Amino acid sequence: MLLILLISLGRILCTFARDPVWINPLNPNDPDRLPSGEEKSVLIVGGGLAGLSAALELAERGYSVTIKEKYTHIGGKLFCKPTKILNQTFYIEHGFHAWFYNYYQFKDIRKRLGIDKNFKSWDAVHYIFRNYLPEVIYSEGPYPLNLLGILSRSPNLKLTDAILSTLSLPDMIFYDFDHINKKYDNLTFHEWAIEKKVAQDFYDIILKPALSVTLNEPETFSAAEMLAFIQIYFLTNSEADTREVANVNYYQAVLGPWSDYLKKLNVNIQFDKEVVSLKIDEKNLNVYGSVDKNGDDSTVYDWVVMAAEVGAVKKIFNNTLKYYNNSPSVKNVLSNCVQNHIGHMKVSPDYKVVRIWFDKQLNSSAPNILETPDFAPINLVAQYHLLEEEFATWAQKTGGSVIEFHCYTWSSFFSPNTSDDQVWSLISPTVREIYPEIFEKNFKILDYNVNSFQNFGSFEKGLLEYRPYVNSLVKNKLKNIYLAGDWIRTDYPVALMERAVSTGREAANQILLQDSVKQVPLLVVNKKGPGLF
Repeated sequence: MLLILLISLGRILCTFARDPVWINPLNPNDPDRLPSGEEKSVLIVGGGLAGLSAALELAERGYSVTIKEKYTHIGGKLFCKPTKILNQTFYIEHGFHAWFYNYYQFKDIRKRLGIDKNFKSWDAVHYIFRNYLPEVIYSEGPYPLNLLGILSRSPNLKLTDAILSTLSLPDMIFYDFDHINKKYDNLTFHEWAIEKKVAQDFYDIILKPALSVTLNEPETFSAAEMLAFIQIYFLTNSEADTREVANVNYYQAVLGPWSDYLKKLNVNIQFDKEVVSLKIDEKNLNVYGSVDKNGDDSTVYDWVVMAAEVGAVKKIFNNTLKYYNNSPSVKNVLSNCVQNHIGHMKVSPDYKVVRIWFDKQLNSSAPNILETPDFAPINLVAQYHLLEEEFATWAQKTGGSVIEFHCYTWSSFFSPNTSDDQVWSLISPTVREIYPEIFEKNFKILDYNVNSFQNFGSFEKGLLEYRPYVNSLVKNKLKNIYLAGDWIRTDYPVALMERAVSTGREAANQILLQDSVKQVPLLVVNKKGPGLF
């Protein structure tokens, strides 16, 4: 009877998924690469995903590319570096990531690098709550029956209440990217939910979990940004919630092959090279190089792509402004860039990612990935011996486990100066609530690794009008420099890793257009919601 009801509702709603949209080259008749004998050099500040994406497109088209990376490893928020643990070397990531169906640019890059074999499907998402039964959420069947199926399988949601909540929210069903951005960036997502009278259980079980893993303060996150997240990851098509995880460490899965490919294209990747400030021609306002922490780089570049995280970009621009304080023309342009855009950007709260080697394993019913939206500061738990080969091999030999705990907005709960050896004692009471088995069976900690960061851009309400586009600096009269990163504004719905690689491609496209080289197309999420007739 319930199945008949769902099918009938699907037919009555006549809802349809939106296909992605191509952003095609503005110069389709231009050559595919620089003419033979023509040399153009590009400096990319930051070796994260945005910088690697820009480097890939430009190097393939004949540009001489230099990447300056502050750290001793590439990848940014996807970084993975060798670490000595228990007398052997493990590659340990920044933290767990998932690759979603709508990551179109990233899928294209994976295909070009030949690394699709390094990923496997993550079929269902497991959640636990304090006041609700556990949920196992997965998408199955054509749109919209896949969403109705999620509701019908829920042990917590009343189907009618959930449907009424959904249908009362035209901002989701009739989503319009441009309209939503104008209307709702002055509200937090929580304020929006109250205004729209979203049923509490629907908010807690369907919407709040997505909000909890944004690495921002949930209470301040922009409604406009969150509604874009919902389109990207849930509503835009029946496969939007489909996701994959790496089956080997991220260096082996992505970064190593990417780096090797770039090196074959003669990309110069410089590690431990922190850019302190930019070099600007005072007459024509061209950005042509950088001053680095270990000295002045005398190289003159034709183009610069600023692909560092938001905190680093703010620091670089403030240092550059100080350096050119006595140059009125440069100071005026830099001041406009800072006052109109860069200066308004914020960094989200600090967070920690704790990976622990235990001597025992959880019960086989424990999921490989568990989201815990009600158990802050722990937001996610990942069993790495069930995910990646090197940890699985270690677990098979020892009978132990490797479990990672994501602790977002750390300083909202504990001191930002917490030492690594204090972290477990602080989070263990919450871990006990999530997995009491660890304590009941006296799991022994064999070793641990703590990553501490404050490098995610903030998406709190009110920032969107100031958030720079890829070409905003040029529009403020600072020449030959483009922005890229997961904090950069776009004209289409995109987020997280996909925003980084997409804006990297956008930055490359700006340069290609100026040099009369054919741009690279982008496939992006539709700006319109699924609709209802």
